[in-house]
Amino acid sequence: MALEADIDLFAQVPALRLLGADALRILAISAEAKMLRDGDVLFHEGEEADAGYVVESGALSLQRGRGANMRETAVARRGALLGETVLLVETVWPGTATALEPSRVLRIPRGVFLRMLEGEPEGARKLRARLAAQLQHTIGEIDALRPRFETEDDERDGEARR
Repeated sequence: MALEADIDLFAQVPALRLLGADALRILAISAEAKMLRDGDVLFHEGEEADAGYVVESGALSLQRGRGANMRETAVARRGALLGETVLLVETVWPGTATALEPSRVLRIPRGVFLRMLEGEPEGARKLRARLAAQLQHTIGEIDALRPRFETEDDERDGEARR
């Protein structure tokens, strides 16, 4: 019964839902449950990341910065995927995740995820399209902000290159 519950949970995660039922079953079989107490840190900013996490229950605070400069950027609750990029490439955690209450997460190792994608080309294609759309959206947001940060020197440099 727990396996079916994990599959159902993964099906609620937008990035994972794209992969299809067989892929979700593989991920659910391979996922490792991890219990966190209130205040436990799941990962620290700057640490090497080797797995993604799906929040099954509870809540985690996602923070950036260190010490007095630390600020909360989001709260992850049931169905949140932490580390979508981590599942695909070697990287470090861009922030710290701390349990706000007793929580349970399911750990998906990168190697398992990548092997699963090899056997699910249609799911891999859909995931790639989703990531490409997200990147295009982010680039658009950055382009929209560019005029707010350009200086007169930037404008002269741009004209000189033309």
